[in-house]
Amino acid sequence: MLTSAATRCAMHMKNINKALWPSLSQPQIGHHRFISSSPLVMDDNSGGESSSSTGDDKKEMIQRWMKWNTAKTWKYEPNHDLISKIGKEGSTSPLDAFRDTVSREKRQTERVGRSWSAKELRRKSYDDLHKLWLVLYKEKNMLLTEANLARRHGYMMIQPDRRKKVRKSMGAIRHVLGERKRAKIADHKLYLEELERVGALLEDLDVAADEGGSMEDDMHKEATEKLEEEKI
Repeated sequence: MLTSAATRCAMHMKNINKALWPSLSQPQIGHHRFISSSPLVMDDNSGGESSSSTGDDKKEMIQRWMKWNTAKTWKYEPNHDLISKIGKEGSTSPLDAFRDTVSREKRQTERVGRSWSAKELRRKSYDDLHKLWLVLYKEKNMLLTEANLARRHGYMMIQPDRRKKVRKSMGAIRHVLGERKRAKIADHKLYLEELERVGALLEDLDVAADEGGSMEDDMHKEATEKLEEEKI
């Protein structure tokens, strides 16, 4: 009974597959299989009209899929006018932070300054180091953008050593912050050791005070007894 039910189910699924994929029931595509080569390349081992018809079907199917995919894919159409204004005078775009606002003529004639040294940064506060880090981070992003544009359009980047100077300055900030962190950890350890030492001294003083109090009680008791004996 179970065998007959399974047989009916298999026949039903076969009919469904034939209805959904009528091309599979055709004799020329009976050898349906997966291939590792491009579906546009026809199989030479099949031969005859079967091979040519199979290749035409595959080519038509791929072209139909590519046409559907092209129609459904969202196309990006850049605004060239807006892009051309980025980094120029009078632009208010937030993308100006990723472009060099200094003109190429001025950048070629005027050299940029040197990188920040750790000796100079040690005199800065945490807030100043934080602000300087943000400035250097924006400068790094701008230089990466300019380097990418220079590589894409095939021209030499002006003063490419600016990236090295920014990298050295950011490394110096990390070094100074690491020094302060290690010094703070060492001070905290000394504070805990001093606190433990003072706590031990206070415990010793409490013990001595308790012992001294009992001795005073004994002396007062002994003096009181002597006074009573003298009265008698």
